[in-house]
Amino acid sequence: MVDGAASKAPASPRESGWWVAFTNPTIAAILVYGAVAIVAAVAAYLALFTQFTPYDDEGTLLITLKAFAHGDTLYRDVYSEYGPFFYEVFGGLFALTGRAVTTDASRSIVVCVWVATSLLFGVTAQRLTGRLALGVVGMVAAFAALHVLAREPMHPHGLSVLLIGVFVLLAVNGPGRRVAWAGAASGALLAALTLTKINLGVFAVAAVVLAAVWTVGPLYRMRWLRWPVALAYLAMPLLITARDLSSGWTAELATLEVLAITALFVAAWPLRPDSDEVEAPFAKWLLAAAAGFAAAFVAILAIILLTGPTPADVYDGLITQALRVRDVLVTRFPSPPSALDWALAAVAASVLTMRWRAAGGTGPSLWSGMLRLAAGLLILCAVAGIVPVALNPSAGNPLTVPMLLAWVAAVPPAAVTETDFKRFLRVLLPALAIAETLQVYPVAGSQMGIAALVFVPVGALCLGDALICLRAWSVAQGGQALARFGVAVTVGTVGLATVFALEGVLRPAASSAVAYRDQQALPFPGAGALRLPPEEVATYAGVVDLIHKHRCTAFFGYPNIDSFYLWAGLDAPPPQAPGAWIEALDGSEQQRVVNELRASPRPCVIRSETRSQYWLAGGLPPDRPLVRYLFDDFVPVAQVGDFEFALPKEPAADGTPGTDTPHSVR
Repeated sequence: MVDGAASKAPASPRESGWWVAFTNPTIAAILVYGAVAIVAAVAAYLALFTQFTPYDDEGTLLITLKAFAHGDTLYRDVYSEYGPFFYEVFGGLFALTGRAVTTDASRSIVVCVWVATSLLFGVTAQRLTGRLALGVVGMVAAFAALHVLAREPMHPHGLSVLLIGVFVLLAVNGPGRRVAWAGAASGALLAALTLTKINLGVFAVAAVVLAAVWTVGPLYRMRWLRWPVALAYLAMPLLITARDLSSGWTAELATLEVLAITALFVAAWPLRPDSDEVEAPFAKWLLAAAAGFAAAFVAILAIILLTGPTPADVYDGLITQALRVRDVLVTRFPSPPSALDWALAAVAASVLTMRWRAAGGTGPSLWSGMLRLAAGLLILCAVAGIVPVALNPSAGNPLTVPMLLAWVAAVPPAAVTETDFKRFLRVLLPALAIAETLQVYPVAGSQMGIAALVFVPVGALCLGDALICLRAWSVAQGGQALARFGVAVTVGTVGLATVFALEGVLRPAASSAVAYRDQQALPFPGAGALRLPPEEVATYAGVVDLIHKHRCTAFFGYPNIDSFYLWAGLDAPPPQAPGAWIEALDGSEQQRVVNELRASPRPCVIRSETRSQYWLAGGLPPDRPLVRYLFDDFVPVAQVGDFEFALPKEPAADGTPGTDTPHSVR
């Protein structure tokens, strides 16, 4: 009887099913990441739907996606400086689903991309550190860095960071049980990245090649291969910025890059292989990655060629137009005066570290763990923009400190035996992050946030190594020290995750929520979820009203605010010119737009001298056909905000344009 009563006694909470399920690491991770993702999605939505940048890159990308989805030929009928994979993914998505290309639709897509990419980097950070709380820190740091997506929704940056996030997670997971599939997928991702934004893809491939040559025995023994690859990687900053090395900020950027790479080379020197043997899974992974890259590259190009452009058209868009970005806009990288001093200190620190280890400093060390901990925290704090101390040289520069501390990730903890693939990762992750920093040339805008994102795995690797070192030191001190270490790590990581969540997600979300409440919705189909200050709404609504009032069958902007085409329900004239067409389109391309406008029954022009100066930087527009046409053949009839609305001049009696009287509108 007593035994029966005992058998029916209620189970303790720790023995119940829900407790067991909650304490399961996988279920706990799903619940925690799910909660953070929900809050992050709300924060992303509020950030995306409460701002509109005056230069309107979003509108430019949307009208080109709309034209491509409707069957226009990319690079021939549709102007673009970006790779075909972007159009195949999102143009195909709109075409297959039948959804209209709108402002609301594009920003909803970016919410998903933003949160998914942050989650990928968070899981990567957890894999590198072994701590769920540090995974949350990595996710929030990535989310904070990606706030730049709110300024340029639907920009290829979004797809690029998603591809990088998947690639880095696959790489950190290692070859796994399905080695060939993991390697092929990694290579295919790099091909897709290259054919989305060619510079980001080239930088990523360069990092992979460097890491392979430096850590794979058979490749390392080929001096004719190893040294050219290392020297090419070291010279890459100089080659990329060669056109503007006479400019002070560009030369300083290239110097910082070279010194950061030098520190990495010094730190990675001990990682060189001792023999020609290479682990079979790792070798298979590398071969599969190369094959996956080649196959995906060919497939993506083949698909776009089947839609109509010639190889020459694709080359013109992918290479020629991409290289012309420097002629369109140059934005200074905000490097502080102390940056070069920090860079020299980084090189010196890497040299001293290697000399100390060579002299036998391989035992458990408190200082080794604490310095790695400091490096990892500084990297992640700088990426997230919440550095608590004045070590970050500039509030507007999230890159200098991470770039100069990246070499720390290449130094393995003392007395730890690592696989060939882990040594490969120690070179790959910092090399990838440092290389991607080069994207800030020639335009250091949103590119700084995108580049900062890639340092999240580097900071996480430093923190993971710090935990290994500190645990080894605690073991050497005795059982009580080990117990204290466990408590300190738990409290510290949870506290750090809380601070990051507060500063990186909750505070920005609160600010955006206030703006969303106080601002006014745009009165256009497909853009009603976007809320802006009332004066901005009045300006944009006034311009669209004029387009409808004067029954414009086509219009063009100086510069182009391409979202007006979506809001007014009109198609942009080929080749769907970007906002920066003043410098981006050559004479023949401008003449094509002129011909399209002249063929339209009621063309109109929207001019803004204020916004055009963003692209002209105080200079005069080049003397080209479209510029002359917009100013010589049109006369202003109305002013809305900083926009001047103009109609064609009334032809003279002989049929030639000559008077300042606009065509009547009946």
